Amino acid sequence: MTLYKRLLITALATFALAFVYAENGINSPYSRFGLGTLSDQALGVNRQMGGLGYALRDKSYINLLNPAAVSSADSTTMIFEGGFSLQHGNFKENGVKINAQNASFDYLVMGFRLKRNLGMAFGILPYSNVGYSFSNNEVFNSPDGDSDGAFSGIYKYNGDGGLTQPFVTIGWGITDNLSVGVMASYLYGEINHNISTEFTDNNISNIYKQYRLDVSNYKADFGLQYHKQLSEKKQLTLGAVYSLGHDLNADAELITRKTTSGTAEYSDTASFANSFKLPHTFGVGFTYTVDKWTFGADYTFQKWSDSSFFGDNKGTDRSKISLGLEYNPNQISRNVLKRTRYRAGLYYAEPYTEFNGKQGCEEYGVSAGFSLPMTSTNNMNNNRSILNVSGQFVRMNPKTDGMITENYIRLNVGVTFNEFWFFKSKVN
Repeated sequence: MTLYKRLLITALATFALAFVYAENGINSPYSRFGLGTLSDQALGVNRQMGGLGYALRDKSYINLLNPAAVSSADSTTMIFEGGFSLQHGNFKENGVKINAQNASFDYLVMGFRLKRNLGMAFGILPYSNVGYSFSNNEVFNSPDGDSDGAFSGIYKYNGDGGLTQPFVTIGWGITDNLSVGVMASYLYGEINHNISTEFTDNNISNIYKQYRLDVSNYKADFGLQYHKQLSEKKQLTLGAVYSLGHDLNADAELITRKTTSGTAEYSDTASFANSFKLPHTFGVGFTYTVDKWTFGADYTFQKWSDSSFFGDNKGTDRSKISLGLEYNPNQISRNVLKRTRYRAGLYYAEPYTEFNGKQGCEEYGVSAGFSLPMTSTNNMNNNRSILNVSGQFVRMNPKTDGMITENYIRLNVGVTFNEFWFFKSKVN
């Protein structure tokens, strides 16, 4: 296949996936708060290792959790990576259980080397997602206490939207051991929350509220990695990242309408200024390789306490810890199972919002997966594509009694096309 045809196919696939990208699936009542359910910048390999990534660097895949890792790009290949997930959710409150299933396209990324020690990646990622729909019914007696005059009310809550993050990343190897990088992103999207209170008694006013947020701003991430070969089979890598916190200057408003017997009697629009902010984010991590084994840990701190959301709910500082492990049997073996990399990890994250003075949900996750090479060892010019598959169990555990507990089982599937696009054949 010619380079022109490859570029054409890649471009068409990019636009096709970008089109369906807006159909991200999520169903979580807790996405009502803050900017929704947050997504990190983890791709297939990171998800297998509990979100580990600040000190991962490997030319066979793209790691966006630390922009400095992009400097490890191979000189002969173009990496194209896309991923999607399937999710089964279980929601439990006061002994009542509800199940829901969702599917979503998660990311689309391309990476390559610009020149020696200088790598580049670009693509599109989610930053946050909002999706929920539920209702509560309640029966009221008449004001004079007469049960014959009882009436009912239904409270409906639904929301959708989220923020999307197209980006460009540059990673530069300053020396053989030290690399730096920067990711510049355009953050955009719309979030809608709708609340309605409807009564069967026509003499009581029904109230409708719509919270709307429209974001169009930038996001900047910076990274550093130091990697040292300690011996023939031992290597240590240290990583650090920082994300710039700033005001989103978002267009946020609350529209309130009141109707009685179907007749509008009141309407008002309130605006919220300087409420929504991106947090200053700091992260550090390490990986240590001994022969066929690699293990590591990351710590992340996000300063969300400077934010408020629609004036009612506040942000709270968030910490996250990730632990990951990889087993790499033998990359030059002809046995595909020995060339497969096996990974596992776990993480814990604190909530980043509080509502009505109560803290949100702690998040626990455990994952395991593998990277299966889709290539033949008989032809060195064949591609080195990889199928990344992982399973995750995630628990959203409320820190306040009487709130919903969420459990998720996810299947993450990603494909890394890693081809010799820039390989020059020698003719004798």
